[in-house]
Amino acid sequence: MTFLSRRVGILIAAAALLAGGALGVACSNGGGGDDTSGGDASKDSTTDTKPGSDTGPGSDTGPGNDSGPPTSCEAGVSGECDIVTQNCGAGKDCVAVQADGGGFVTQCVSNTQGSLPEGTACNPGNNNPCKAGLECIENRCAKHCCFGDDSACGKSNPEGYPGRCNLGVTLVTNGPQVYDVCSYSPGCEPFGVQPCTAGQGCYVNDSQGTSTCTTFDGVDAGEGMPCKAENDCNQSGMGCFGTNDGGFTCQWNCYVPPGPFDAGIASQGAGKGGCPTGEKCNAINWNGQLPTWLGLCGK
Repeated sequence: MTFLSRRVGILIAAAALLAGGALGVACSNGGGGDDTSGGDASKDSTTDTKPGSDTGPGSDTGPGNDSGPPTSCEAGVSGECDIVTQNCGAGKDCVAVQADGGGFVTQCVSNTQGSLPEGTACNPGNNNPCKAGLECIENRCAKHCCFGDDSACGKSNPEGYPGRCNLGVTLVTNGPQVYDVCSYSPGCEPFGVQPCTAGQGCYVNDSQGTSTCTTFDGVDAGEGMPCKAENDCNQSGMGCFGTNDGGFTCQWNCYVPPGPFDAGIASQGAGKGGCPTGEKCNAINWNGQLPTWLGLCGK
């Protein structure tokens, strides 16, 4: 099963990047592949090649730069510093800036005014309000990380929501993921049992059924439409899953009893545990990565 990340879209001009501002962000969350398709889109950003580059994530060569120190994990941009390990030294951020001729490279910029710690609410702007080494993404001071390494993340401040490394950052609108950061989202229960706020979906993260809220990223894809990240799909209870032809489309999740919820929700409508008219809930081999009670609607 292939995990995709969640993504969010924020685009700041290159001048703001040079000043240490926020970058374009895309986030996606984990989902599960089925027995016949290529998996789900759990990282809200895909792992395609980067803009202006012939290399994909995990490559030591970043867009617009043919040399530089290797990145610490899947970061798709390189230059004078490492955006994940943040190795610029005290009072500086390693950020991605637009290179001459297109593409992006990493560069150390001064951050002597940011003071907010990891997981604290923030407002992105031309100057990074977070401590050096952190970035204001989805209105939280986020730590950079390697996708799936939740141990690298702390907690939200002051709520104490556990951080998860599941947000893929993009540098152009609807572009591919370049690096990952931690998210700090409140918990939820799928199928509307414990819903998120308006404009968010509830996504299952692991085999224990741990679920968190994530904001839809604005792609606004409906059932059967192509997608690249889990939160491309525009309704809670829907995710981005692999198809037999190797692509990804938005599909409804459904409830397969027994599990932690009332078995009756399996007969409810799409997004509430059941499926659209004419579709059935198919149990899927999740390879132990997601709970057995989470299925997919289909013919």
